[in-house]
Amino acid sequence: MQLTGKIATGDLRDFGEMQLSASHHKIPLVWVIVADEHIAKIFRKNGPHLECLGEASPDLNHVSLTNKSVGRVVSSGGGVIHHKYEPHAKASQHQGFFFTLRLAQWLDTAVNDNAFDRLVLVAAPRMLGNLRKSLSKRVRARVIAEINKDLTKHPEAALRQELANVIL
Repeated sequence: MQLTGKIATGDLRDFGEMQLSASHHKIPLVWVIVADEHIAKIFRKNGPHLECLGEASPDLNHVSLTNKSVGRVVSSGGGVIHHKYEPHAKASQHQGFFFTLRLAQWLDTAVNDNAFDRLVLVAAPRMLGNLRKSLSKRVRARVIAEINKDLTKHPEAALRQELANVIL
């Protein structure tokens, strides 16, 4: 996965700086991930604004997916094993799925570094479903909202309007 912007150059622990309100309560660090299978834009809530921390995109030199790298699911009836990965899927689906896995791993690293307290996921339907399956329990525990829309091409003002009821 390729990172650009502040998240590519900085240590994730730098984003976890504690801020206090006027009444000396900790202000939660809220991140917003706006993603589809080709890009993920990472924003931080900064007062009434969304500050773009950077973007993540799939690495074009990714490893091919196999049943061993993705894992298996055991059916509840009769112990039949089904694979998460289907070999007949299109190459673009493979790339999107691999990107989702890498994004989920990166978010787990960000949780380890306390880079955010709360997370809002905004993603295209397929991406959101894959992301839900891929997130660790620790990351899922910080998800406060999910929006099932592809907003990756929206400017910040339009994003702020879409997210007004959720985080602002």
